[in-house]
Amino acid sequence: MDTTSTGNAINTNDTPTLPALEVVNLQPDGLLPVKYLFSDLEIQITTPWSQLPPSGTSDWITFVWDVKGAAGDEFLTVELKGPITDADFPYSIFISSDYFQTSATVEIFYRIRNEFSDSQVYETSFTRTIIIDKNPPGAGQVLNPAKFLINPITESALSNQLSVEVEVPGDYLDRKTGDTVLCFLRGSDTPPTGLDIHRQAFAPISGPMIVNIPVAEIRKFAGFPILYLFYKLRDRAGNTSGNSLVGYVPIDLTAPPANLSMPEVPAYDSDLLVNRADARAVVSVRVRQYDNAMPDDQCVVEWDGSLLPAVPVNTLPLTVPVPWSVLIAKGANLRRIIDLPVRYYIRRAGDTGQGVRSRPKQVTVDMTIAGQENPLAPALLNSQLALVNIQGQVSNVPNVLDSRDSVGPVRAYFTLFDKPVEGQKVNLFWPGQAAPVATYTVKLNDQAGAVVEFDNPIPWPVIQAAGSNSTTLVYYQTDNGVNQQSSPDQIVAVNLITPVVYSKPSFPQSFLHSSRFLNCDTQPPIWQVVNVVVNPAPNVLKPGDLVVLTWQGFRRYLNEDAILSTAHTMSHVWQAGETSHTFQITDYENLIKPLRDYSAGSAKYSVVRNGVEIGYSDTKYVPIDRKNGAGGFCGPSGTGSE
Repeated sequence: MDTTSTGNAINTNDTPTLPALEVVNLQPDGLLPVKYLFSDLEIQITTPWSQLPPSGTSDWITFVWDVKGAAGDEFLTVELKGPITDADFPYSIFISSDYFQTSATVEIFYRIRNEFSDSQVYETSFTRTIIIDKNPPGAGQVLNPAKFLINPITESALSNQLSVEVEVPGDYLDRKTGDTVLCFLRGSDTPPTGLDIHRQAFAPISGPMIVNIPVAEIRKFAGFPILYLFYKLRDRAGNTSGNSLVGYVPIDLTAPPANLSMPEVPAYDSDLLVNRADARAVVSVRVRQYDNAMPDDQCVVEWDGSLLPAVPVNTLPLTVPVPWSVLIAKGANLRRIIDLPVRYYIRRAGDTGQGVRSRPKQVTVDMTIAGQENPLAPALLNSQLALVNIQGQVSNVPNVLDSRDSVGPVRAYFTLFDKPVEGQKVNLFWPGQAAPVATYTVKLNDQAGAVVEFDNPIPWPVIQAAGSNSTTLVYYQTDNGVNQQSSPDQIVAVNLITPVVYSKPSFPQSFLHSSRFLNCDTQPPIWQVVNVVVNPAPNVLKPGDLVVLTWQGFRRYLNEDAILSTAHTMSHVWQAGETSHTFQITDYENLIKPLRDYSAGSAKYSVVRNGVEIGYSDTKYVPIDRKNGAGGFCGPSGTGSE
């Protein structure tokens, strides 16, 4: 691409047909901020013209720089070698920063010439105005001091104020709409070097400028006898004046809080970690001391960006508890957070600002867990975890153990929790044992919902040590190395007493038959009732003992081919003075009718005392034959009714 500078005067009879240039970073009113005047300026032709140059030809763009009050000048010509297509737009050109050395209002536009750079036939664009302003407000004059409209500044004067009014003289040179006053407060009359504490823009271009300085900024200088104020002026272009002359006002304010001690987090300081065990106890922030304390001071603790409600500083040291909702406000229960910031603010009564801030303390927080989240977190007990199940080697009934199981250790198994991670542990606890009695370590391919067995069985001496109890409470804890969760208690019935073997039940209706049968001649008829007598003698039952009778029918005597549908259980609570009890089987259709040709019935019973089975009987069998001499079967409708 060839560029050529020219100096031809513009033709004032040009009629624009092309869109105006776009100037990057130009304000809507044409103002170009000062910060962009020190580097080349990007301008763009955004829209293709009607006849773009094909391959082998060129178009020529000539840019015109027309300074208000001076003759316009074609200052730059650029050759565009074809082919040029719509895809080449927007097309950018950069104007040297040399053109921005002085303040000026400039009209800039461009001409398009086809084939020849000096063609007298061309298209012209509309103009774009650029305002270059390099003059700061005041034009270098000494700025008069500002005046405090409250004089002197006292506690009573500020009691109902959010800000203090300061009058800045508005009679400086070159005042424009949008000029901004930048204020600097000082405890001495030395000129400021840092950042302004307040800034305020003004639309009017005449009259005084009333600036509202926040009371919180004023209070920072409590303890100084005189408050000094400097200001600077900055226009919309970014030109900034020098410091004004100093204004001042006497002040009589209570000294602000100072020398705030770094916050302490006792839960962290003990082991350099805040976890769920700490949250279950208490996580707190302790403020040890600060200077210039006042009776109505308030403390606001900030935990990882969350502000706690203000609490009065009644005494020092002050302890402020941090609730669980704040501890996990940013998902601390999902990940370990290192260098979490903790700080506090001390503010005076009536102060609407945050107050004086302490230095931050960095703590480490880890609320992660093994297993699903507890809806009642941070509580240790998580009702969402599955119960453990316990099973002995002989009794083989879940969560029931008796003396027969003493032949070996006891198995324990449970349903694995959500999102198991390899290496996480599950510890099983048995009453009377401080240490876990069994442990499960999550394996690489373990899946949530799988039933897994603890890696080691429970030794029988552990069961013995806790003794017999119908409501032995057994639970486990998940552990990811930082936090634990407890499952609900599983109730395990443990009976270590050697069971009593009671005498078998009897069928008194069979006593009148020579072979002890129940048949069509039995009285009362067996289709009405089968009586089963429990007489535990020589053993004696106690009032309140529960006697559970089990009835079972068989197709063949003695105990062949059990009829599962005839299984039936009945119970009776032993009464004072009882020596025996008669159970009555009366459901003919379901329990007696299936027993026809040389069949059998059986009965046995167990005794439960205080929820623990203390003994049982052996099974008593009785032959049952409802076949009569004519080949039929007796029943409720008489002999041969079936």
